[in-house]
Amino acid sequence: MISNNGKNAGLKNEDTMHFIFKAADGRIARVSGTYTSPTQPVQRDSGMTCILRGTQGASQADYHELRYAVTTKDGEEKIITWGDKYLKHYFRFEGQSHHAGEYQNYLEYFVDSIEQDFTAYPDMKEGIGTVALLQAMDKTLQTGMPVKVKDILSEYGLNGDKLD
Repeated sequence: MISNNGKNAGLKNEDTMHFIFKAADGRIARVSGTYTSPTQPVQRDSGMTCILRGTQGASQADYHELRYAVTTKDGEEKIITWGDKYLKHYFRFEGQSHHAGEYQNYLEYFVDSIEQDFTAYPDMKEGIGTVALLQAMDKTLQTGMPVKVKDILSEYGLNGDKLD
C-alpha cells in the first residue's frame, strides 16, 4: 500500500509492504518494509533488521547499528556490536544514508574470489532466484494475488533446478 506519509510526500509506488513466503518444503518466511514511517529509538528498534528463527536457534542483525544478537542451539545468548570504527567504514557520507563500506566489501570479496579461485556468493543461480523473487513480489503488489517464483522463472524460460 501507499501510506498516508507516502501519499503526502507524493509517492506513486507502495512504501508499506508485508510478504509471506512459503518454500516447496513448507518452510515460511516473512518480509516487511515501511519506508516512510518514523522508527523507534535505536535502543529499541532498527531501521533495517533481519531476524532468523530456526528450530535450533535465532539471530537478529541490525544493519545501521552494526549490532548482531544470537541465541545458539545450546541456549547461549550473545549481543555483538562493532562500534564507531566500523560505523565510519560503512557509512562515510551523509550520516547513514550511503553504504560506501558495504559496497567496498562486496567489491573486495568479488576480487578475492577471482584471485583465490573460489565462488563468490550470491552466485548466478542465487542472483537469478533473487531477481525472480523480487519480480514475484512486484507482481503480487500489482495483482494482490500470490505469485510463485517458479512461474516467474518459467515466464522467462528458466528452470530453477537447472540454473547451475
